[in-house]
Amino acid sequence: MQRRFPREAIQYGDKRIPAAKIECSKCGSVAYHPDTGLNDDDYFRKKGWSVGRGPAADVCSECQKRRPELKVVKMEKPEAPKVEPPREMGREDRRIITDKLDEVYDDKAGSYKAPWTDAAVSRDLGVPRAWVSEVREQFFGPEGGNPEFDAFIEQSAPIIAEMKNMANSLRIQSERFKELEPRISELERMGRRIERELGR
Repeated sequence: MQRRFPREAIQYGDKRIPAAKIECSKCGSVAYHPDTGLNDDDYFRKKGWSVGRGPAADVCSECQKRRPELKVVKMEKPEAPKVEPPREMGREDRRIITDKLDEVYDDKAGSYKAPWTDAAVSRDLGVPRAWVSEVREQFFGPEGGNPEFDAFIEQSAPIIAEMKNMANSLRIQSERFKELEPRISELERMGRRIERELGR
């Protein structure tokens, strides 16, 4: 589809004649096409113009030759976050942990009293678990089991396994029901149709 360009009267020899006008959207230079029979788009293109769909996209041949200068922007390297070294266990920390372990560790059984563990002592005192493990190993003995927790695991494991089996069975039955549901609906419709026909 040909584009319509604005018309202006220009001096052509000793006459003023109407001509199509194109203006460069980059530099503002203009060109004219006197009515010669050739359509305006083709005329301007032959003269080196880039003819767009509208005036904002028209570019003269000189501006097309100029390439925009691309600026190289130097990327700043992000600073690596400063990581503070982990706090070292001090004498006071060791004393507090030892006092707590005296309270919750059963030397005779060689394990924690219920419900204590290294993790529980760590949470209670607000110190790293590694510190608790280090002091316990050094002065008390192995972490050992937690009788209450061991009993919980022993009693809950079979129940949890049974619940998982039931959930899996329920999922399989639900999938089977979804497969059968359309067939049941079809059988019900067939039954009603037969009932109507026999009841005539």
